[in-house]
Amino acid sequence: FICRRCKTTPSKFYIDLFYKGQRIRIFSDKQGQVLDSYQRALNLLSQINAEMKDHIFDPSKYIKAELEKFWTTNLLSKFLSSKLDIIAPSYKRDYERMIKIAEEFFGTKDAREIRKLDIINYKEYLENNFKLSNKTIKNTLDVFKTFMRYLLNDLEVIDRVPPFPIVELQPFKFRWLHAEDQITLFELIPNEHKPIIAFLMLHGCRPSEARALKCKNVDIRNKSITISGTFSNGIYREKRKGKRALPVTIPIHPEMFDFITDRVKNNLPEAFIFINPKTGDYYRETYLKRIWQDVRSKAGIDNRLRLYDATRHSFASQLVNNNVSLYTVSKLLGHSTVNTTEKYSHSNVENLRVNLNKLSLKKITTVPRPSPEHFKRQKNN
Repeated sequence: FICRRCKTTPSKFYIDLFYKGQRIRIFSDKQGQVLDSYQRALNLLSQINAEMKDHIFDPSKYIKAELEKFWTTNLLSKFLSSKLDIIAPSYKRDYERMIKIAEEFFGTKDAREIRKLDIINYKEYLENNFKLSNKTIKNTLDVFKTFMRYLLNDLEVIDRVPPFPIVELQPFKFRWLHAEDQITLFELIPNEHKPIIAFLMLHGCRPSEARALKCKNVDIRNKSITISGTFSNGIYREKRKGKRALPVTIPIHPEMFDFITDRVKNNLPEAFIFINPKTGDYYRETYLKRIWQDVRSKAGIDNRLRLYDATRHSFASQLVNNNVSLYTVSKLLGHSTVNTTEKYSHSNVENLRVNLNKLSLKKITTVPRPSPEHFKRQKNN
């Protein structure tokens, strides 16, 4: 084709058609490729005719202004904005990083056109271009799967979520302490800090949840306490850790009841249960870690044994070893599943209370307690 007046060959073409009574001009294909030759335009017209025949033609997939609305990078940005207010502060940076990686990979690809092969290629991209553990790769894919569900359920721009590849993970391994070893380490903790550590060891809640407990969470009459808040990245939140985690009510261990009762009767409802006597305020995460680091140093053990291991993991393991059912232990830990989450009634708490008697921080006189040298001898185990 040559312009008779200018004597030039056209460098761009467009398709001019009528669809459902509306005139539509199409200047590029679904991928945004400009129609820079007659043959390219003719091929696209053939594709459009086939889509019309099959009743699947959607002009928005060809019009640039409409097409940009469905660019994966634009929809990911919109998705992240909807999540920022509900993501735990400690997780925001990682979440934003995973969204950015997805934006870099998918770019201006129409999110409506993402298929199983694209997800497989995305997984390979993560494996080949970043030094990520399998767990991190799985988490990154899970975030993108959540994004695809957002497109399906919230925006209704896709008909289904494509299958995602399985990422194999090694079975989770954790460390825990026998009661005798736990008591030995507990005795190395300064007296002024023993209440919060004792609570962690006897109730198995997360350190971030124990630090966030307030007097209003205690029901003295029913000898129970409701875990409903947590600290995340130094920010107090009226929500437990976990997407679907609801407040959980557990019985107060007899060895902690007098301490907690005294705190509740002598403080306002919003006061924290555990106060750092050094600062007069709630315990910071770094301060608890410092206390535990001092204990490890005194006992001569390395950093592999975390406070979380010596408390929550040890709590669960000791109960299971004392023949407490996994179901009961999961309730005491406040675990939830996709299918069931519940707030425990006082009758449930009473049924759980008997099992707590299997735990104690009082000295065991019938079995010799290991000394700090015991840990030093096993340092390399």
